[in-house]
Amino acid sequence: MTIEGERIYLLGATGRVGSVILQELIQAGVQTTVYARSPQKVPAADNVLVVQGTYEDMTPFEKSIQGHTRLFLLVADREDLDKIKIRFGECAYAHGVKQIVELSARRLPWRSFNVVHVHQKAEDTLYAIKDRGYHVALRPTNFMTNMTDYGTIKDRDVIVDSAEPDEPQEWISPNDIGHVAARILLQPLERHKDVAYELIGDVKTPAQRASIVSKVTGRNITYKQQSVQEMYDFFIDNGETPSMAYYMSCYQFCTPISRGLPLLLGRPAETTEVWAASNKHLF
Repeated sequence: MTIEGERIYLLGATGRVGSVILQELIQAGVQTTVYARSPQKVPAADNVLVVQGTYEDMTPFEKSIQGHTRLFLLVADREDLDKIKIRFGECAYAHGVKQIVELSARRLPWRSFNVVHVHQKAEDTLYAIKDRGYHVALRPTNFMTNMTDYGTIKDRDVIVDSAEPDEPQEWISPNDIGHVAARILLQPLERHKDVAYELIGDVKTPAQRASIVSKVTGRNITYKQQSVQEMYDFFIDNGETPSMAYYMSCYQFCTPISRGLPLLLGRPAETTEVWAASNKHLF
């Protein structure tokens, strides 16, 4: 589904979400520019141009954004995430970009978690710019890959969390986030305009997750509930910032699966079962 004359710029194209977007744009044949700290991580393709740059010095971005019609804006979690997003977004609009698709975060009560609040500040600031192009915000909940990031399943056959065993929790597949973003970037601008999409792909309890991973791996995976303090210390010991450790150990919001997600995906959303089966190597 290639749109004639489009040039798409990707910020954050080498991670779990961005790499999915890049592959779909390559397959679609659309001209794509990737801004990357490490160009060697970007797969080579005839329709892909790589610009080496960093968040700290955006001169390469300023020199290369002209002539692009759309920008995918993803900044990895860090304390100054909002400032970085705003600088790049303002620059893109000033150079005539017609649509920004921003990877934001699940909308929560104002200032309840700093790691979410910085996304909200960036999203609200970009949306408030006058005479700008369209702004589409993607607001995903907890990534399914969070289940495997700390090695407790692979190393100890255990899932750890502060939640009750039967407490429902929200999840989304990173693959689904990337697929939604790619489809939006390849669809007519007027289809999405200035919308913000909440992305909740599945709801599962810790006990259900343990059962699913047990079935996928053929091992007996158990769930161990820990105190909030124990989980906070666990995340700090694994190198997370205090803001991220607080979020990961305390998050307890849960709403139903996003009903419109299959419309955005053009297929059913990935369930935890499907995602786990496709990522068995991570366990």
